[in-house]
Amino acid sequence: MHTVTRRLLVVGAHGDDETLGAGGTIARLADEGVTVSLCILTNDDGSRSVSGAGVVNRTAAIELAAKTLGVDRVRVHEFGDNRLDTVSHLDINRVVEQEVREFEPDTVFTTSMCDLSTDHALVSRAARVAGRPGKGPVREVRTFEIRSATDVGEASGLPVAFRPNCWQVLEETHLERKIEALRAYGKELEPWPNPRSERGVRALAEYRGSQISVGLAEAFEIVRTVR
Repeated sequence: MHTVTRRLLVVGAHGDDETLGAGGTIARLADEGVTVSLCILTNDDGSRSVSGAGVVNRTAAIELAAKTLGVDRVRVHEFGDNRLDTVSHLDINRVVEQEVREFEPDTVFTTSMCDLSTDHALVSRAARVAGRPGKGPVREVRTFEIRSATDVGEASGLPVAFRPNCWQVLEETHLERKIEALRAYGKELEPWPNPRSERGVRALAEYRGSQISVGLAEAFEIVRTVR
């Protein structure tokens, strides 16, 4: 059993955020007995189509990926992909706050405000609002990196960068489940050398592992922790 986390809420903007950012850690914590809930704010891939034709609802893929990782509870909301900036911040905050009230997590994982994606930054802010001190049971808030969003933000010269201060050691089985979960998203998994490729996912896990002298790891930035 994990020494701190008992109930983990993972909050993402899009289906696949949770897997790319923390899939190995989710799998490991689920194996260790942590109860995991997943909250995804958007349910489509509408930004990929200018005309709106051929838009795919990703709820089934999100649920399949979550099952692969060992997630106990899945909530998919119906905001539009890459359109969260057209929604009231209050409405987004209320959705995540409701998830915190219903699930009562002690730990929240979410996207980074360093990402080039506006959706990711808005969801990260909402998760911080929902997990703020004195308003619920949340003792720890962490952000995760999503290659193709976090690294693009860094390469685009954003004034802030993802600075990990926490590493989760992974076993090969956890990485394999992360990659299997990504396959549930079909075309979202790109060919190498895209960072969203299977090889790219493994390369990042090996790189983060090398930072702490282990084989595989995922990195996080702890926003707040109370022990």
